[in-house]
Amino acid sequence: MTQLRVDTTSRAALSSLSAIKAAGSGNNKFNGLLTPPDSPLALKARQQKSKVSEVVAVAGEDEHKGGREWIRHPVSWSLFKRYVDAQNIEPLGRSLETHTTYEMVMAARRKEYGSVAKYLTTHVLPDFTASTMETGFDPHSALVVEDFELLVNDFPYYLSDDVEHWVLWCRKRLSPGFAAPAAAVQAIHAKFGVSVEWRYFVNPVAKQSVPQLSHAHVFVKRV
Repeated sequence: MTQLRVDTTSRAALSSLSAIKAAGSGNNKFNGLLTPPDSPLALKARQQKSKVSEVVAVAGEDEHKGGREWIRHPVSWSLFKRYVDAQNIEPLGRSLETHTTYEMVMAARRKEYGSVAKYLTTHVLPDFTASTMETGFDPHSALVVEDFELLVNDFPYYLSDDVEHWVLWCRKRLSPGFAAPAAAVQAIHAKFGVSVEWRYFVNPVAKQSVPQLSHAHVFVKRV
């Protein structure tokens, strides 16, 4: 999701993540010294790690259907293009670190706000979503550039460092697939210019973490 704002619940989640990272595989460094696996610090970190699944479980299984699994290695731009052009996005995902952060923060959002969509409409896209309530707005009308808003994805897929992952929010419903509507193309060109390389897709509904708010994923490689 996008434009992360750290509230009290999220701070706790991210604090737990720091402990997880500190736990490592058993031999850990603390102030430059190796920490024995049976030390209080390592034991506490492993206990925190076990809480990840508990935090996610708070949201309930039905709330946790969206999203992708983590992957071990970054995907290069050339390989990424081959995947998307072949309409095969199953190999894509986040790094383990980003995936863990994502799961914990999303669970925290659901616990505090009831849903991720509620958090987004309250803190990230309040004016954008409020515009759908204005007189004259027709959700079934043809798409125009003003229907879109591009924001950086705070939990990007695991790609090479030269690739940017953005979320293209839309006030009207976008169909899953790989063909960007003309108005979406205009919004992308308005943001990045016409010389960049980019790819677009809308995840299948089963893979969407926030199906209530229509959005596409946009990946940009600046020339």
